[in-house]
Amino acid sequence: MYTVQQVSKMMNISAHTLRYYDNEGLFPFVSRSAGSGARVFSDDDLQWVYTVQCFRMTDMPLADIKHYIDLCVKGDETIAERYEIIKKQSGIASKELDIMQERVKMLEKKVDYYKALLDGTEGEDYWNPIYLKLMRCLAD
Repeated sequence: MYTVQQVSKMMNISAHTLRYYDNEGLFPFVSRSAGSGARVFSDDDLQWVYTVQCFRMTDMPLADIKHYIDLCVKGDETIAERYEIIKKQSGIASKELDIMQERVKMLEKKVDYYKALLDGTEGEDYWNPIYLKLMRCLAD
């Protein structure tokens, strides 16, 4: 069993966020300690935390996550609807991945470009917006 602070460190999510998510019903089986009433997470609860965290990292709205979790709790009769939710979110994440891959390509080009500048194999810093502005002024 784990405290909010332990889960926070293990899952790299703030304690405040964990409490908020629990208050929103995103961790349906988190129990409370007998003495203090503090939240106590089991290993199974950690899977719920991980699932919620994954959904949030794909920008899934909390209301949609709550709906998904409610469907999970209802059982197997909701598998088809859960499948559609996951399929849709996977498509959204794939599009985000494509965008991130394009950003990485651009950054890799800049890394190569600046390395060439540092190595002296490239003469001018043509990608610097200041240089471009100067060139326009000189052309006028």
